[in-house]
Amino acid sequence: MNTFCLSPVDVPRYLYRVQYGDSMTTYDIHEGLEAADTVTLYDDGGDEQEEEDTLQEFGDAVEQHLSWDTDYESIFISLFSQRRHAENWMLDRHTRLGSRNCTLLQIDTAALNDLFIFRAEEILDELSLSIPEAAQASVAREYLI
Repeated sequence: MNTFCLSPVDVPRYLYRVQYGDSMTTYDIHEGLEAADTVTLYDDGGDEQEEEDTLQEFGDAVEQHLSWDTDYESIFISLFSQRRHAENWMLDRHTRLGSRNCTLLQIDTAALNDLFIFRAEEILDELSLSIPEAAQASVAREYLI
């Protein structure tokens, strides 16, 4: 969705990923991060009705991702703009859910030039999406690729 895609100048130099054992996003030290769904794309092209339908589907996908819907294979990978927030999120996950296999990754966004990068809060607000209260605290610092 080009409508929400950020320019590289609007993205922090580094973003942070909390990678954990049961995450839908996989991580390989040589291949990097990969979303659960690498096939689905949302195209802005088409007539007005097609664009409206695509925007609705895109919004649904963001809402499901931000709601941690485990029945849905997400096209997104969540990254945080602040290291401290990512560390706190990782600690909370460990404390609350007992996730022991957590790793904090620092992502140089210069390597993401060919990817769409979105600010989660902007999409949530613009499309009036609804997510669980527990997820709302993270959204202000969350980017989706």
